[in-house]
Amino acid sequence: MKKEIVFNDDIEEMLLRLGGLFKQYGIDFYMVGAVARDIHLSVIDGYTVKRKTKDIDIAIMLSDEEQFYQVREALLKDEDFSVHKTESIKFFYKNEIELDLLPFGDIEDSYGVIQLHKPRLFTIDMPGFSTLFPNVEVKKVGNIELNVCPIEGLIILKLIANDDNSSRTKDLVDIQHILDVYFDINQLEIWENYLDVMDLYDTTTTIFLQLVSARIVGRKMKMLLVDAVHISKRVSTILAKRVDPVWLAMYDGMYDS
Repeated sequence: MKKEIVFNDDIEEMLLRLGGLFKQYGIDFYMVGAVARDIHLSVIDGYTVKRKTKDIDIAIMLSDEEQFYQVREALLKDEDFSVHKTESIKFFYKNEIELDLLPFGDIEDSYGVIQLHKPRLFTIDMPGFSTLFPNVEVKKVGNIELNVCPIEGLIILKLIANDDNSSRTKDLVDIQHILDVYFDINQLEIWENYLDVMDLYDTTTTIFLQLVSARIVGRKMKMLLVDAVHISKRVSTILAKRVDPVWLAMYDGMYDS
């Protein structure tokens, strides 16, 4: 029997309340970060969370800066929410759960940069969120249906995040873990649609499944980024710097025909 991920009561309550608020303001959103990772990986028999977190990352699609302030003010009127002193996008729920609301959409300038001017200037760069949004997957977790970033999209976001800040080693750990279990998650699809990839590598190598998985991930990242050439080039450049054969298999997958 497959083990389903279960949110603690506070996280589920917070997400239900946020969902209602976003609906009120006509805002689409989807889950990214560690929660999205665990939702995907929870389909594995006996899966346990490798790195438990109370950090919730939600990408929210906004038409302009004012829409962000409307949401912010609504949250601040709720005694269960508080705001970070310096980071405009960071909130806390019941002083326990850290919540990052990551804007994307028409709020971005032509370079993909977002500036929030209240209470002080805060600049963020969120490449990839708009590109990945059309490919979100609907997942049911407990009593909630959530839009979740595709697992290959999470790898894209983590590659970029680590490239922006090399101290974020947790991103590399997460990517490696996803590649280690990717075959288990997608066995049926791989056997049906990717037998050619399995013929590319020596079955006797100890990393055979990881190589196959990485090559398929690379192909899927290519499809996700087909309309975002600049991001695709950036991701392939990041991968090309690596000497790890598994990561280079991802790179090769991005250039498969």
